[in-house]
Amino acid sequence: MTYRPPYFRMDDQATLLELVAQHPLATFVTAHDATLSLTYLPMMARHDGGRLLLEGHIARSNDQWHHEATAAVAAFRVASHYISPTWYPSRHRDPRVVPTYDYVAIEARGPVRFVHDRAWLESLTWRLSEDQERRCGGTWKPEDAPREYMDAELAEIVGVEMTVERLLGTFKLNQNHPQENLREIHERLCAAQTPEAEQIAAFFGSDENRSARESR
Repeated sequence: MTYRPPYFRMDDQATLLELVAQHPLATFVTAHDATLSLTYLPMMARHDGGRLLLEGHIARSNDQWHHEATAAVAAFRVASHYISPTWYPSRHRDPRVVPTYDYVAIEARGPVRFVHDRAWLESLTWRLSEDQERRCGGTWKPEDAPREYMDAELAEIVGVEMTVERLLGTFKLNQNHPQENLREIHERLCAAQTPEAEQIAAFFGSDENRSARESR
């Protein structure tokens, strides 16, 4: 399980699920017979009655599905950035500071089954494509490709379905630092004008980050 000091924890399920939808590429790891298998794949969250599911697919040639998983985790990295000690105004009073790496990440754990049902695979891949096309402004649809080609593609994948028992967020955003440091970090990140810096800078002013700081 991920080590999460109390002030870095974010467990609001609605917030975490929205971030998974925005950043669907998972690092999917399964354990079997003291061996770890790992695949990168996009996953979609779906509620099925009282269950929360994460669904995706891997290549049939990937032997990860051949082994019954005794444990599984799907990890999503949302944002990250190096934080320099030179960004801490507090260092002028107390030089005992070191660099760190801030990040926003989400972890899901639960039992996994691998799915071979053709209708299940077709439904998942159609939904996944529709969702991602909408997010990128694309208009591609499965029916745009020849049916025999799509049939052959579906035959080459295996579905992944995780029943999520724990969905945990870690928002490591220097919450254990004074406000003056947080303001300077935010300003430095904004000034960097890189996609990585802008992505994590948005979390420094979020309601979730303020709530985490207040709970210290």
